Amino acid sequence: MPSYITIFNACIPVFVVIAAGYWLRKLGVFSKNADKSLLGIVLNLLFPAFIIHHLLDNVTLGSGALIAMAVITGGLTIIIGLSLAYLAARSIRMEKNRQRTFAVAAGLQNYGFIPIPILLALFGKEVIPIQLMFSTGLEIVLWTAAVMMLTGGKSGGWKNLLNTPLITTVVCLLLNAVFNVSSLPEIISQPVFMLSSCAVPISLLLIGAIICDLLQGSSVTSVADKGKLPEIIMAISIRLLLLPALMLLLTCLLPLPLELKRILVIQAAMPAAVFPILLVRRYGGDIATAVRTVTVTMIISIFSIPPVIVFGLWITKSGTP
Repeated sequence: MPSYITIFNACIPVFVVIAAGYWLRKLGVFSKNADKSLLGIVLNLLFPAFIIHHLLDNVTLGSGALIAMAVITGGLTIIIGLSLAYLAARSIRMEKNRQRTFAVAAGLQNYGFIPIPILLALFGKEVIPIQLMFSTGLEIVLWTAAVMMLTGGKSGGWKNLLNTPLITTVVCLLLNAVFNVSSLPEIISQPVFMLSSCAVPISLLLIGAIICDLLQGSSVTSVADKGKLPEIIMAISIRLLLLPALMLLLTCLLPLPLELKRILVIQAAMPAAVFPILLVRRYGGDIATAVRTVTVTMIISIFSIPPVIVFGLWITKSGTP
């Protein structure tokens, strides 16, 4: 099993790059005007290249049962997260709109660009294809159930499922299963590798810049803002204590493959995702609630991620084959 120092060293580069994005924004080098175009580049070019590099002709995904299990497990984690966070919000009598926002913000862990480099550092690239399948299941629930929760059941984001990363994933799986693509020509594979190598660091820089923006909005991040201390305590309790405990329990109880157990352990340690803030803005949720949840769990996770992973790998016996 990886030692605490090994896990700590795997986490530090992630937060160093996020901090770099934070300071680039703070210094005015990374302009807010660049966010939309950079996000578009990540979602429509860099991350699809990352998917192609890790999925195409990958023997790890030879089993259709493994793919289905990873997709279902990913979807299950967000269903559990949404449900528990919504019940928690009701228990402290939030207003309805804030209840729905809190459920989505606290119920969804950062499932992509923070856990991926940690998984790579600890377990190698073999686990990444399964992580991508896990994320696919999570995305399906995100754009359906999570959006329906934000809108009070009025609409889902079904059309958003037809996005470039998901289409790329499906195409890669079809090429693997139906056409048995063995490899890409080097003239294609080399640019794909170069672009895929940019996906995670650029995304982490963008996360750091967004966090800088959130922290500067002191009116919504302050603990004392309109007496929101119970909400902040609940966000920490749900996202960084209760949900990790439940995910680790599932990892212990369910007959999952080793790679999927490792993914669940890393996912259990993650803070709230940044993306729900964009969803809240789009679908009319309470921005202040989402910002508080994301910023406070992200800051605390700097210190909580390594011990949760150490404990998770030990209790689930997934640190070694």
